[in-house]
Amino acid sequence: MTPTPSAAPLALVKFYEVGRLRAYWAGKQFMNEYGTRIDNAPMGIALIVGAVFLLALADAAVKYFSAKLPLWQLFLIVSCLSVPALGTWLGRRIRTGRLRITSVPWIMARSLLLLLMWVTYYSALPLIPLSVAAVAIYTTPIFIALFSTCYGGEPLSPSGWAAVGSGFAGVALVLRPGSEIFTLATLLPVVGAVFYALAMVVTRRNCRSEHPLVLALGLNVAFLFAACMGGIASLNVSEATVVRAPFLLSPWQTLGWQEIAFISCYACMLILINTATARAYQIAPPALVGTFDYAYLAFACLWGNLIFHEVPDGFTWAGMLLILIAGWTIFRVQKDVE
Repeated sequence: MTPTPSAAPLALVKFYEVGRLRAYWAGKQFMNEYGTRIDNAPMGIALIVGAVFLLALADAAVKYFSAKLPLWQLFLIVSCLSVPALGTWLGRRIRTGRLRITSVPWIMARSLLLLLMWVTYYSALPLIPLSVAAVAIYTTPIFIALFSTCYGGEPLSPSGWAAVGSGFAGVALVLRPGSEIFTLATLLPVVGAVFYALAMVVTRRNCRSEHPLVLALGLNVAFLFAACMGGIASLNVSEATVVRAPFLLSPWQTLGWQEIAFISCYACMLILINTATARAYQIAPPALVGTFDYAYLAFACLWGNLIFHEVPDGFTWAGMLLILIAGWTIFRVQKDVE
């Protein structure tokens, strides 16, 4: 979806003061004059829209390079670029007492959930159109609304529940289970959506006080560990197994200049995406942020058409419309509650 992988997020670490609102982007929350945390919905919306624009572009690039670059090799190189840069910056701030990490177990849990999301979603990209994968993964805001209700203490009204049902109907219309176009690969993004929704609710409930770059470092450490395990696994599987899942299990490749340029850009984009996403869910209600997450659908269709010449069929457009209506309804319900 700079000069170094950490330079762009560092540009976000600013001090703002608007009336009695004070925002400390270096890890603190929006506070009122009594020290009570409050949300900043407009900033959360801006962050999530920018994040999903880059995310759709990054996903299209991963799909494009999936025939040339195994997933674990991509993860290893990206994490080797990101972890030292993030670790050095954060280590310096921790040593000087300017930063504290307070919820390591929850950071680990969040990172594991996001890792599982990336693996399941990226495994599907070489097998199905980008627009279909986008609609399937964008059951995410629906799951976020459900998990926020069950775990996050943010209940849905009857209208909200109707919107959730409408969203799932839209997904069923796109995937069309039982038809000849349906494949098990289309379910992978839905599984990824469950992992992502859980990760974002954990972000909201248990990692709200953590600096976004701490969360980005946790995810990149998870990538590094998974890449090592995946690389070892790719050395010990048969050719028949590789044929069934080439993006996951192919032998690692010699990289050309295009692959190197892609990986470098991808590493920068990944930090920006995860930092902006984490911050959005920290400072705004998850159901609201999840609604604007739907912008990914439009961006995925745009990149899918420009890069792969994919044109969604009528069922896909109709399903997207149902999902967008569901998202807008959830947004309105959340706004009325607030």
